[in-house]
Amino acid sequence: MKLKLTKNTLLSALIGLSLLLQACGGSSEKGVSEEVVSETPTPDGQAISSSQKQFYINTITNEKLAEISDEGEQLIVSLGTSNLFGILKRADKRKYVDQNDQLKYTVKYSEGGLKLNDGNEELLWKIKLYDDHIKISNNNEMENSFRIGLSELAKIKVKRNDEEVAALRLRSNDAFITVKEKYTVRNFGNSLALGVLLIDEIPEAEKFMLCAELLKQGK
Repeated sequence: MKLKLTKNTLLSALIGLSLLLQACGGSSEKGVSEEVVSETPTPDGQAISSSQKQFYINTITNEKLAEISDEGEQLIVSLGTSNLFGILKRADKRKYVDQNDQLKYTVKYSEGGLKLNDGNEELLWKIKLYDDHIKISNNNEMENSFRIGLSELAKIKVKRNDEEVAALRLRSNDAFITVKEKYTVRNFGNSLALGVLLIDEIPEAEKFMLCAELLKQGK
């Protein structure tokens, strides 16, 4: 009788273990947590993982305006329903093309800054980079330029001809920042790109392109 009980107990244990193994080894559709990775098509049809650095610019009512994805050598700037793919052609040049491979912008890099050009490679904006500030102008001579810097009081300041024209106070560790009651941005930190959003003279699409480049530069 004792031997029979031992066999029955062992049999029950084996059956339970078999059922457990079947449950664990079955389809991943049930009972298994999977990481969902969204993808965006590139001009050549390949897929891009969304696990890269991403930055967002929305309206004050949280409607999407732009999304910037840092893919390493490639930058993707989503403007509304259009994606622009910033492909590094050389160490000193990036081309932005749309889904139809049409050239929309080019960026030329130099040791001290960069230039944003239109699809005809005509200058739109020139940026000079410094340790603690940047300057932006619509001409090569940097005349009448804007100066954007971060003060010791955690305030982004925009000056023109030494006169302050706009400012934005930052709060530490705040992923969401409201800019001029016009934009809500995410993941910008204390980037000087926030100052670009404060400049009314820069058209909106060009603002977002400049933001992408400054974020890429770590500014």
